[in-house]
Amino acid sequence: MPTNDSFAISIDLDQNEVSLVVGVLQHAADECRAAAPSPAATDQHDGITLGRLTARWTDIAEHELHCAVVKLHGERLFTVPLTSEGWYQVRAALSACVAQLSGELKGSSPVDAPARNRMRHALHLAHKIAEATNER
Repeated sequence: MPTNDSFAISIDLDQNEVSLVVGVLQHAADECRAAAPSPAATDQHDGITLGRLTARWTDIAEHELHCAVVKLHGERLFTVPLTSEGWYQVRAALSACVAQLSGELKGSSPVDAPARNRMRHALHLAHKIAEATNER
C-alpha cells in the first residue's frame, strides 16, 4: 500500500498509540475475514484494504518501517504518513472499537478499568486523527 507523498498526511504518534492502532486493526481484520473473497475484491489492486492496512501498521510497530522514528526523552515517537483514506479507515476501526467496548461496559463494575482505559485511548486517538486530517 504505497503512499504518494504529495497526498500523504503525517501524524505523530507515541508507542502506545501505534500499539493501539495495530491491535484494533488486527481485531477488525479478524472480524472481517471471509471464507472466499468476492470477485470484485480480488480485481482491486490499488485500493486500501483492511489486510494491507493491518500489515502496514504491523510493520510500523514491529520493524519501524513506513514511518520516521525519533527518540525524545527516552520515548519513541513515530511520524506516520498515510493518505486521507488510510487515516479514515484507521479512525473507523478506532470508532468501531469504542462502540464495541461501550456496549460491553454498560452496567459494568470498576474491575473493567482496563477496558474503559482502552476505550478512552481509542476515542482520544480517533479525535486526534480527525483533527490532524481536517487541518489539511
